[in-house]
Amino acid sequence: MNSAYTKWIIKALLLSLVIPGIVAGINGFMDPLWYRNTSHRFNQKQEDFNERQQKTNYITYHDFNYDALVIGSSTSTNLNQHHFKGLRVYNYAINALQPLEYKPYIRYARERNGKPFKYIFIGLDFLLAGKVPPPPFEPEKIFADTNNPLYRIKTLISLDTFMYSRKNYINSTGNRHIYYDRENVKHTTQLRPEEVKANIAALMKLIEKSPNSYSFNNYKYDPGYPSILKSIQDDNPGTVMVFFTTPVIDDFMVGMVRNNLLDDYEQWIRDIVAVNGVCYDFMCPNGLSADPLKYFHDPNHAYPAVADMMIDTMFNKKVEHDTEICIYITRQNIEEKILLLRRLFRELEARSK
Repeated sequence: MNSAYTKWIIKALLLSLVIPGIVAGINGFMDPLWYRNTSHRFNQKQEDFNERQQKTNYITYHDFNYDALVIGSSTSTNLNQHHFKGLRVYNYAINALQPLEYKPYIRYARERNGKPFKYIFIGLDFLLAGKVPPPPFEPEKIFADTNNPLYRIKTLISLDTFMYSRKNYINSTGNRHIYYDRENVKHTTQLRPEEVKANIAALMKLIEKSPNSYSFNNYKYDPGYPSILKSIQDDNPGTVMVFFTTPVIDDFMVGMVRNNLLDDYEQWIRDIVAVNGVCYDFMCPNGLSADPLKYFHDPNHAYPAVADMMIDTMFNKKVEHDTEICIYITRQNIEEKILLLRRLFRELEARSK
């Protein structure tokens, strides 16, 4: 009796070790939280389920030596950090990241880098320049979790982590519309025209009429916005700041005009230029915004090919004039460019009637 009971106890103990061991082995092999160097054909299509944690983990647990940083929301995540010529860049843009969060994330990356960045490319979104609810995650908690000595052990044996390992394995065997590879590059596959039309219709309805603060009908420009940008600049002396607005489709801009947000847009542009002196304004009517089925997969998220054009404009070619996709705005030409933008927006709205 005692012998049988002892055997049962031993088997139970072994089983209690085997299951976590299997989970930890799979999680370590698939690495959905990005703190290992594991790279193979089964983990090349990564879910972006918590970019704040995933990208911070990458910075913390890999050799981190970069010349430049990209920061912004999901609209900047598609900037391919390897497309910058002669510049080693890390893309720290994160889904739903608010401007108020930029400074602590930049500071964390700078400290891990061990030196200031030569350039910081700062993506700016019109909707996130309004008064929005506080960020859902405290940056300091993200950093504390990543640096907790037990963090990797807890997440390795976590069933939640295992579920993402499973999803990433499934992604590797089939099609996935949006995913990260192991080099921190976000890929977006081309959708069928009817899928893009459905995305645009559904999301434009939310953007125009949703009760939340991100919608046109509830939009209130944040007068503290330029102070946030200035704080980022002051915290990074000696670094070249490249401010850019993110592209949207024509319907988005028409909605802005019809909801009387053109004055807010103008103030937003004026504040950006007042702080930084220069702005690459990709949020303007142009050939890309007029062809959403080719260049966008929803109203305010463009395909990676557009992001490559943006990088070429801002850095690879260092363009200092208007282009087919961008209005180049400085303190010296801002009055002229504001008039141009107002005319372009109003002509766009008139054509859409």
